[in-house]
Amino acid sequence: MKFMIGYMARLMYVVFGLLLFQTGLQAHTDEILDAEGGVHGGMMRMSGPYHLELVISDGKAVVWVMDHGNQPQRTQGAQGQLVLFQEDGRVVLDLDPHDESTLQAMDSRIRATGSPRAMLTLSMKGQSPIQVRFAEISKPESQLDSHEDHAH
Repeated sequence: MKFMIGYMARLMYVVFGLLLFQTGLQAHTDEILDAEGGVHGGMMRMSGPYHLELVISDGKAVVWVMDHGNQPQRTQGAQGQLVLFQEDGRVVLDLDPHDESTLQAMDSRIRATGSPRAMLTLSMKGQSPIQVRFAEISKPESQLDSHEDHAH
């Protein structure tokens, strides 16, 4: 009987742990990250131990590097390459550390669009490269254009 109680307690810990693990995985899907939006108003993606947020404006691309709690991560010594897929072709950009937790590229070919598509390759200092794709999957309902304010 004592053995059964110990076995059941261990089984409950395993089941509880698996449920927590599954919830954590679901919290990091691209759809969930799109719905939540980025901390800095950009598109958020997850790769390895990082949350990566991409903000594109005319002439400038910025990538914020954060942990899973959205705490800034040092980018000193990091290297990155961003490939932007724009209407008139692709633009390949080298990203350089800009401040404590960002990488940045300045280029007149960078154009802001409503739904940027990009591929980021990032090598943090002393780590293997990671790659992530940015393509808007979904928007929160509050950001969808309802077409109620104008006629077609």
